[in-house]
Amino acid sequence: MMNMRIDNGNGNVNGNGNVNSNSKVMYRFVVGLMLGLCSVCTRAQVFETVSDSVETERVVVADGFWRHWFLQMGLDMTLQNPYGYDFAKVFPNGKSFGLDVAVGKWFTHQVGFRGKFNWENRLPLLKNGHANWLAPFDQPGVNREKGGYVAFYGDVLLNMHNLFGTYRADRTWNMSLYPRIGVNYNFGVSKGSLLAGIGLLNTYRLSDRWSVYGDIAYIMTGSGFVGKDKVKGTGTGSNSNGYLTIGLGAQMTLGRIERLKNGRIEGLKDGRIEEGRGVLANGIWDNWFVEVGLDMGLMNPYGCNFSKVIPKGLTFGLNGAMGKWFTPEFTLRARVQWENGMIPNNGLEWVAPSDSPKDNYKKGGIGVATLDAMLNMTNTIAGYIPDRKWHTTAYLRMGLISQFVEGSSSPLMGVGLEETYRLTDRTSVYGRVGYQVSTSEGMGYSTTGVEVAAGSNGFFDIGAGIRYDLGQNQFYPYRGQSLSDPQGCSQQDQFPEGHNWPRFAVSTLASVGVSYAAKTALKAMIKVERPDHSDNKSFPSGHTAMAFAVARSIDKEFRNESIVIPIIGYSAATAVGIQRIASDRHHWYDVGAGAVLGFASAELSWWLSDKLLNR
Repeated sequence: MMNMRIDNGNGNVNGNGNVNSNSKVMYRFVVGLMLGLCSVCTRAQVFETVSDSVETERVVVADGFWRHWFLQMGLDMTLQNPYGYDFAKVFPNGKSFGLDVAVGKWFTHQVGFRGKFNWENRLPLLKNGHANWLAPFDQPGVNREKGGYVAFYGDVLLNMHNLFGTYRADRTWNMSLYPRIGVNYNFGVSKGSLLAGIGLLNTYRLSDRWSVYGDIAYIMTGSGFVGKDKVKGTGTGSNSNGYLTIGLGAQMTLGRIERLKNGRIEGLKDGRIEEGRGVLANGIWDNWFVEVGLDMGLMNPYGCNFSKVIPKGLTFGLNGAMGKWFTPEFTLRARVQWENGMIPNNGLEWVAPSDSPKDNYKKGGIGVATLDAMLNMTNTIAGYIPDRKWHTTAYLRMGLISQFVEGSSSPLMGVGLEETYRLTDRTSVYGRVGYQVSTSEGMGYSTTGVEVAAGSNGFFDIGAGIRYDLGQNQFYPYRGQSLSDPQGCSQQDQFPEGHNWPRFAVSTLASVGVSYAAKTALKAMIKVERPDHSDNKSFPSGHTAMAFAVARSIDKEFRNESIVIPIIGYSAATAVGIQRIASDRHHWYDVGAGAVLGFASAELSWWLSDKLLNR
C-alpha cells in the first residue's frame, strides 16, 4: 500500500524520529480519540428499556435477505503512520483526503456487515502538496499524479447499544464497533497489500430514511508490496505500517424500514410468532455454539509449484471456535487454529524460516486467530425451515497469522464453504474448505516485493469436526418442539428417527477392533522396514486402517440421509494416510493396504451385527 520501511543496510531505520516515541504518540492519539467518541455517544444516548413485554424484545423477524440494507457516501482524511516515522510530523507529511462509498446490511439490530470502497489522494479540491509519506516516498505529488490509492474494506458491524442494551426503534444515536479486513492498491508504485484494522462507527438518525455518520479506524498493512526493497521485517505487531482514517458522511436506508408499532415488532400477531414470519431470538446469551476439530493445511507461497504441495507444503493442526447465530442466516464465529505444532511433517519445506523449515515445528508452528462472518446459503436462498438438518454456509474470514519462529503477525483474509449436519438437538458435524491469503511477512517463506504486482502468499484449509450448541438453539427447535414452546421436546425426540445409536456405536468400535487385530497380525508376519528406518513394522498402516474402519461405519449409517457425511469421513481418513506418508512413517502401499483392511473390517463387523440382530 502506501507505507514502507527503509533499511539503510546496517539495520537502522531511516525516519524522522524515534520508533518508540512514534508508537506512544500514535497509541495515545488513537485511544484518546476513540474514548472521546465513546463519551459523546454515551452522553447523547443511554441504554433504555422498551416498556412492553419481554417477548417483543426477543424476536427476530425472518422476512428475507433483501431487507435492512443501507448506502453510505462521505469524505475522509487519512493520516499515514509508516514504520520508523515520527507521527508527530504527520501534518503535512502523511495527510491525504478521499472519497468513501459503502453498502451494508443489518442482519439484526445487533450485527451487520458493510463493504466499503475508498479512493484516496485524488480529489481535485482536496490535495496535499507535501505528502512525503505516500509511496513513492519523498516525491510529493507523484502519488497523486498517478491516481492516488484505493482500498476495499469488509467490516463486521456490532451495534454496541443494541448488543448490550435493548433495541429501541426510536433511538437516534447508535455506536458500532467493527473489525476490518481488506486490500489496498497504491497507483504510485503499482503495488497492493492486505490490511486489517478496527474502528468505531457512530450514526445519528435525522429521519426514518436518512442519517449522518462519523467513522474512525486504525488500519495495519504489510510492507511486502511497498518501497524500494523487499522487506519481511514488518508485520502487524510492534513493527507495523499503518494509517488512521477519519470520515464523515450521509447514510440512506434502502427499502422498507422495520419499526415497532404500538409496542409490537412487525411480524408478531397477538404477541406470538406468526408461522413463517419470525423465529425466537436472540438476546446476547442466546444461540451460542462451540466447535472443535482437526484440519489439514496446504501451503501455497508465491513462486512455489503447487503440484509439489505434498509433502512440501502439508501441515496438520487443531482448531477451536465459539460463535453465535444472530439470525438463521447470519452468524459470527471467533476461531483459533494451531498448525504444525503437534503433528509434524518431516517433508515440510514451505514454512518459515526458509533455510531451516524444521525449526518451525520446534518453535511451536503457526498460530491463526480469525473472525468469520458466516452466511447460511441454504436459508438465504431456499428460506428458513426450523427442522432442516443440512446446511451450506459461506464465510468471509478476517484475522491475523503468526509464525512463532519469527515472532511477528500479519493480516490474513479468506473465503470458504462449510457443510453442517444436525445429529441431535445440540450436536452437529461439519466439514469445511477455505483459502486464505496473507502478506509475505505472514507466510514467512517467500517475499513478494516491488518486482511482483499480482503474487500472493496463501494456503488451503481443510477441516472437519463437531459443533455443540450451548443451551437450546432457538432457531432450530427439534422434532416435537415448536417456536412458541421451546421446551416442548420430549425424551423420545432426542435423536433423529431411523438411527439406532447403540448399534452404530458398537459396530464402529467392533470395526476398529477388528482392524487393529488384523494389522497387528500382519505386521508380525510381513516385516517391512519403515521409511524412517525406525523399525520393521511398516506394513500395513494401522492408523489408516482404523481411520477407514470408522469412515466406512459412518458411511453405512448416514449414506441414506446425505452423501456428504460419508465424503467428510473418507476425506478425514485419507488425510490420516497422507500424514503417515508425509511423516516418513509409511510407504504409499502401506497406506493403501491399511485403507483396504479398514474398509473390509467394517464390512465384516456390520455384516455380523446384521446377522446377530436378524436385520
